[in-house]
Amino acid sequence: MGESNYKKSINFLRGVPAEEALSKLIPMASKGYKKAITNYGTDVLQYGHFNGFKPLKDLIGTMHHVDPERIIVGNGGMEVISLLFKSLPKQSNIIVEEMTYDRVIHDAQRYGHNLIGVELTQTGLNIDQLKEVIRKTSFSAFYGIPFHQNPTGIDYTPENRNAVESICKANNIFCIWDICYEPLRYDGKHNEPIAVSEWGPILVSSFTKTISPGTKCGYMVLPEKIIKEMTKIVANTRLNPNLPTQGFIVDFIQSGEYNDYLNYLCTLYKPRMDALNTSLNTNFPGAFPVVIKGGFFSCITLEAIPFEKEEIFQTSALEAGVGVAPAWDAVAPNLREEKQKKGLCVRLTFPAYDAQEIQWGIAKLKQVEELMR
Repeated sequence: MGESNYKKSINFLRGVPAEEALSKLIPMASKGYKKAITNYGTDVLQYGHFNGFKPLKDLIGTMHHVDPERIIVGNGGMEVISLLFKSLPKQSNIIVEEMTYDRVIHDAQRYGHNLIGVELTQTGLNIDQLKEVIRKTSFSAFYGIPFHQNPTGIDYTPENRNAVESICKANNIFCIWDICYEPLRYDGKHNEPIAVSEWGPILVSSFTKTISPGTKCGYMVLPEKIIKEMTKIVANTRLNPNLPTQGFIVDFIQSGEYNDYLNYLCTLYKPRMDALNTSLNTNFPGAFPVVIKGGFFSCITLEAIPFEKEEIFQTSALEAGVGVAPAWDAVAPNLREEKQKKGLCVRLTFPAYDAQEIQWGIAKLKQVEELMR
């Protein structure tokens, strides 16, 4: 397809799943919701337990090899993360990656917490820097995204993850891993699951990316010592989880359709990921952290574009048919000013567009950058 055939616009702003994936899901979801209500009846229509639907907790417990009583299921991944932040002492210090999920930053600040960013390397967190910030300041928690990190696409090595966990444990810091992208690896390999002990780490995840955003179902795997306290916080925060959705997810997993759908997503998204990697390497060599292996995101730093010109760049890109936005909201507050000195940082997401659209969009961004040099 030549460029003349493009309408055309592409939006790299939001990490949304592909429309064709959601369309494929419709008959399975329709059947699954009906089956959930037929099988469970008023159990999924009445008020339920604050901590979630027991059959789903049992399945998640099996997935992570933990007692289901250590699991709380909520209405989306962001809700369970927010509940964890709510449980921390007021004005806690929290360690985050230098760039992370922007809504996590906003939510932690909403509770009055102070965020300190630590540099990411191609293998995970900078361990020496982590030790240094802990030596200077006491912290309540660490939050990180170890698989296909949002927005850098970096994957922690098992050795790096283990080092982070050991340091957190030695310093009595809650280690919170957001593993929502773990199943979404597209290079034919599988990520090594994170083992959970009585100490932790705390795992949070959701079915937003692996099923659909509309399911709004997330969960956390907790150390036994904080289950009672977290249950109390959940009970005082929301009245009821979305039980029909949780019933649907139980059937979706047990029927085998969930695994089939994951395989479909990985097959669908692989050429799109490859197109992004190739296009970035061709047009912006050295401007992105890593060649991504999965997930939904990558990002680029445009050293030739000072951050003061971000609005001009954004407007010019939009006029060329490409929606982008600076990624400053995703940068840890203590590192934002230093990051801005290095040039304009832009977050990119790819699953919603096919390979040709992605190649076209990245080429257009390159044209805009060259015009602004």
